[in-house]
Amino acid sequence: MEEGAQKFLKAEETAENLVKTLKQLHTEAESYQAAGKELDAVRKRLLELIQSTQDVAKGSYEIISLLKEIGGPEILNRINQMEKKSRDQYLVQNSKLRGLKVLISITLVSSIIAIVVGVVSLLL
Repeated sequence: MEEGAQKFLKAEETAENLVKTLKQLHTEAESYQAAGKELDAVRKRLLELIQSTQDVAKGSYEIISLLKEIGGPEILNRINQMEKKSRDQYLVQNSKLRGLKVLISITLVSSIIAIVVGVVSLLL
């Protein structure tokens, strides 16, 4: 009977170890499942990042192609031409404003003279 009891105790211990091992296995499986879900989320975000990077690269390529087609020196040349034209127009407008100031000053002086003459002739 003692031999049967020993076998029974041994079987009970083995069963307990099996239950403990199964619990650990279950816990690990759950953690692997959670890790899998996190990896899926990371994979999804990585794919979105790749797509946005691809879109930026495509846009940059189009801009670079356009600049290459137009030519960098040509762009700078056109900017310089626009600056010169703007400067020339400024000088013309500035000259016209100076002439207008002189005309206004002459008109003001002649008006003052006319008023003075008018006042003097009224007084005489």
